[in-house]
Amino acid sequence: MPMRPWKATPVPKTIATLAAMSALALAACTTSGGALAGGGCKPGDAKLAGHYYLNGVMEVGSELLLRPDGSFEFMLAYGANDQYGKGCWVKRGGTVEVIPAGRSSASRRHTPEDRGFGGLVLTVSGRALVWDIAGSGYKGRYER
Repeated sequence: MPMRPWKATPVPKTIATLAAMSALALAACTTSGGALAGGGCKPGDAKLAGHYYLNGVMEVGSELLLRPDGSFEFMLAYGANDQYGKGCWVKRGGTVEVIPAGRSSASRRHTPEDRGFGGLVLTVSGRALVWDIAGSGYKGRYER
């Protein structure tokens, strides 16, 4: 089967399309909980800010970056399921809520099997953050 020649898109149309897509992405970020570079997040507890790695959960790799400006980035890999999220974090009593952009609260039922990131509620334990996975009794520790 002969290959059809590739047809270039005119440059002005491509630039206009990219500009429109960028404007929409920027608008989505600034109206969905302030996930854009910490915009809209209140500064977090400086003692808790840092880069955490999940320990104690078999076959799961996860990192959590809590920034001093109150923003976060999260990733989790479990088999073929990858999760990624960013948004704001807040300390409430003895817990840290990791709230994804576009949500008003974190999920208390989030698991590694979920197909999206609904947020986390973690318990502060010394320098670690403990994740009681969906209240199941299985616990992992995010440690620096």
